[in-house]
Amino acid sequence: MSNLRLIFPLLAFLAVSARPGGAQQPPSLSDYSVLGLESVTLRPASRIVSGAVGAVDGTVTLRRDARVAGSIVAGTIELKRETRVGRAFCGIVIGRQPLPACNTLPNPVVDPALLPPVSVVPGGTDLVVPERTGIAPVPPGSFDEVIVGRGSLVTLSGGAYSVRSIRIAADGRLICDEACTIGVAETVRLGPNTELGARGGLGPQNVRIDIAGGSEPPAFKGRPRSAVTGTIYAPAGLVRLGRLGSYRGAFVGTDVVVGPGAQVRVGSAL
Repeated sequence: MSNLRLIFPLLAFLAVSARPGGAQQPPSLSDYSVLGLESVTLRPASRIVSGAVGAVDGTVTLRRDARVAGSIVAGTIELKRETRVGRAFCGIVIGRQPLPACNTLPNPVVDPALLPPVSVVPGGTDLVVPERTGIAPVPPGSFDEVIVGRGSLVTLSGGAYSVRSIRIAADGRLICDEACTIGVAETVRLGPNTELGARGGLGPQNVRIDIAGGSEPPAFKGRPRSAVTGTIYAPAGLVRLGRLGSYRGAFVGTDVVVGPGAQVRVGSAL
């Protein structure tokens, strides 16, 4: 009987030790909601509600009252006052006590082969929708400029699209009705209170927007209270998420800034 009393606790310990997730494992690419090839900055009161934040070769900085529920992965993590983080995978962490412990930083943070450059050949015809207008769903195709007027709705029927640039005026919406990919040669600009990405009920993993644009101007720029449901992938450009915006997906750039009060949730198409 005494032997059984010893064996049962031992078996229970072994079972718990063998459970997946017991070790401190760094995130995979699809786990990231925000990833900067060089740097990431979270402005005051921004929230990474789910998913990891990482810098492939640089620093992740959290301004005052910024919070990350999941992991942060970077060579250097800099924390200002009243910040909160989950796990940290890092070489060094800077800030006020108490500081999170650094778990071993993966090398590389993300395999460069998983972050290829973007190349897009746009079409020669503009797609321009006047203000306060809706149009029939647009089938797959290539366009030059895509301009959505103030308060207008453009629906993409799904599939593959290529464009030179996208500009959505205040209160406008550009929505994928089914799974779609959009290649953008230059830039994406969102006005205040705009929407871009998957329709309601279609998950963010079903929309991917690849942007070839560089640093000047930013490849992607959201304005106050803009909303994105999908992946923004701009490995050669700057990504700016607007103040008080709502972002579901994954947001990748050389340098990513999450605006004050913005909220980000993971749903990667990578």
